Amino acid sequence: MDLLKEKIKNDGIVINENVLKVDNFLNHQVDTKLMDLIGKEFADYFKSKNITKVVTIESSGIAPAYAAALKLDVPLVIFKKQSSAILDTDTTI
Repeated sequence: MDLLKEKIKNDGIVINENVLKVDNFLNHQVDTKLMDLIGKEFADYFKSKNITKVVTIESSGIAPAYAAALKLDVPLVIFKKQSSAILDTDTTI
């Protein structure tokens, strides 16, 4: 995905060897057009794989996962980092 690579090169800020700051297009401010294109790219790649759900953790992956799920016409499941007080223990995906 060349557009994402260019966005990272131009707008990403390397904090250290483990952290790439992408606040201006993914974390604190979401570039919706970029996420739409990423969703299309993921959907095109996985369209023949019989995907029934898109799963992500409660993090920066929500925006691209949402876009992919929308393009694939499947539900999006977000795993929480902490237990939820409102989910029952019988909930499965």
